[in-house]
Amino acid sequence: MRLQITKWVCVGLSAAALALPARAQTAADFYRGKTISVLSPFEGAGSYPQIAIALAAHLPKYIAGRPAAIAQFMPGAGGMKMATYLYKLAPKDGTSLGILFDGTASAQLLYADQGVIEYKADAFTPLGTLTKGDQSVLIVRGDSAVKTVEDARAREVVVGGAAAGAGNVVVPRGMNFILGTKFKVLTGYPTMAGILLAMEQNEVDATVVNWSNLGQLKPDWIAEGKIRVLAQVGGVRHRDLPDVRLISELTDNARDKETLALISANSMSGKGIVAAPGTPPERVAILRGALAQVMRDPEFVRFLHTQKIDPEPQTPEFLAETIARILKTDPAIVKLVREKIDVQ
Repeated sequence: MRLQITKWVCVGLSAAALALPARAQTAADFYRGKTISVLSPFEGAGSYPQIAIALAAHLPKYIAGRPAAIAQFMPGAGGMKMATYLYKLAPKDGTSLGILFDGTASAQLLYADQGVIEYKADAFTPLGTLTKGDQSVLIVRGDSAVKTVEDARAREVVVGGAAAGAGNVVVPRGMNFILGTKFKVLTGYPTMAGILLAMEQNEVDATVVNWSNLGQLKPDWIAEGKIRVLAQVGGVRHRDLPDVRLISELTDNARDKETLALISANSMSGKGIVAAPGTPPERVAILRGALAQVMRDPEFVRFLHTQKIDPEPQTPEFLAETIARILKTDPAIVKLVREKIDVQ
């Protein structure tokens, strides 16, 4: 008898539910009780993990339903491990965000034949950027005899680098075959802190480092003139360095400029924030709106300044167009760069 009553009640409730008008799920309905993951491609004291922590702290304030949020660090393969996870495995429901390492698009080109790329940079869902461009700089010790790029054409300069494909390897090697410099790249340093320590200990003379990261890790080097900036790497000159040329400005040859632009691509996307591919459009709109509000949050802006990042947020369209432009690089130039800088 109990079974019959239970069955009847269920049927009755189902019929009643069908009779009621359907109510669309709101943002609050979806996000209430959920946890958003903000993924960083690196760990440690650098700007990427710190940005992930700060975004996790601030984003929920601007999302209806006030979800929880956590920062997750996913280092590996120079940032490609996180990109692969976000592309292939992360939930695609609006709860998985990532900070793309700035070389995401160029790595897809340069490593295409190596079997290590398992993502498509233009498939991520762009939410916006923290700044217009995240310039890197080629620096030498202040006591170095090399004071200009022209000097580096005349004498050998030992550059500290991570591994093949890293900006501090690709840039000096690219400058060697395009501009005739004599950079000798010493690889094997797992962290930027390790490279900067090697510079202090005179193991290496130079490196390529993100300008904001340098300002965070070694502010005294900038303030006290302990380093000299030979050139910038990126799409536009940094406001702090208006008189220092971009590497793409060191030649008048159009094809060489395009080649140097590919080499500089690691510094062009300005800390792009994305959601997993296939995130529902209504949740994309919610996340974009929340990020825009975070970028106006005085506390978050103060945080960016502590990271030496100029808050110049750019639109999702800017991020998508930047990635698309890199991916459209002439295949012949991509092939040349692969061969000359020994991307293995």
